[in-house]
Amino acid sequence: MSKKRFFMILLVILLITILTLLFSYNKREVQEVIENNYKNDDNLIKNYAKNNQIEYLSESTGQYLYYLLLVKDEKEFKQQVDSLKNNFIVKRSDGTYIKWTTSDQTTTNASVDDFRIIEVLRKGGKYFQEPDYVILANELEETLNSKQLTDGLIVDFYDWELQKKATTVHLSYINDQIIKGNARVDPADYQKLLAGSTNSQNPFFKEIYTVDKHSYLSADKNTVNMIDQFMIAIQYLKFMNQVPPEFDQWVKQEWDTNGKLFGGYVKSTRTPAVPYESSAVYALAYLYFKQANEEKYADELYAMILTQPSFDKNPDYSKIHFFDYIWIETANAIYKTRDKTQ
Repeated sequence: MSKKRFFMILLVILLITILTLLFSYNKREVQEVIENNYKNDDNLIKNYAKNNQIEYLSESTGQYLYYLLLVKDEKEFKQQVDSLKNNFIVKRSDGTYIKWTTSDQTTTNASVDDFRIIEVLRKGGKYFQEPDYVILANELEETLNSKQLTDGLIVDFYDWELQKKATTVHLSYINDQIIKGNARVDPADYQKLLAGSTNSQNPFFKEIYTVDKHSYLSADKNTVNMIDQFMIAIQYLKFMNQVPPEFDQWVKQEWDTNGKLFGGYVKSTRTPAVPYESSAVYALAYLYFKQANEEKYADELYAMILTQPSFDKNPDYSKIHFFDYIWIETANAIYKTRDKTQ
């Protein structure tokens, strides 16, 4: 190892130690922040900590449940499960569904949210010894299988009023925990799906697969969203047991060269498509490198996580989307627990 690389690694470790000490001294409980800034009186989670253009999404509830399970908060976990049942669960004679938003007009789910909620309900049921959680998770999975399983793949959504299902699979929606545990699904079909989304001439993934036409689509012709790209890369790693070569090489080069990752990139030039960075991107990049056992990059990304707005002394939560906030805090909790199974 060169002296330069040795001192760089030493500097990263020192920075992480200093920042961790600083933020542990000014420690804010995540649950308290959410209680004071993101929750309403019905325990629903706002997308933003402000009073206009508010949305309540099953995505937010699922993400918060994942965090609560990670930190083993049984009381708050139960409260959020109750909120899920009261505000999002739709029970019909033909199945049990999760509305993707609380609107009375909503008659569709989103498989990405269903997967995450099924995962945390099962794990939470086992850890907190609450069989009702597992029962609900099984009901939700049975409905996914009966309504959305198409050619071996669970499509994006189902409309229970129109009785119509999507013809697409967003690869960023995939959840290896649920797919691999579903007796009706062959993980090999998802391995093929992920393998086909890559291109040796380009580091970026195709984001969408059409089950009716058996073809891949791009979410945008010219640019990629790095949240989606990292979500797909993590699933690729978990299903294929190896990193996506072109993507992995490009991300490392981008990070080594510029010391930052932007929210989106232009496909043709591989240059930033937007002027902003993203807390969620840094959190997902950390989780990607952690899953790949790339400790050097994982530590460097964790150091970047601790510089994000939610760790400011007096953060303005009205400008921090819950998605960004909870991903950062989830990555922070995983780093602190060093739990390789998450």
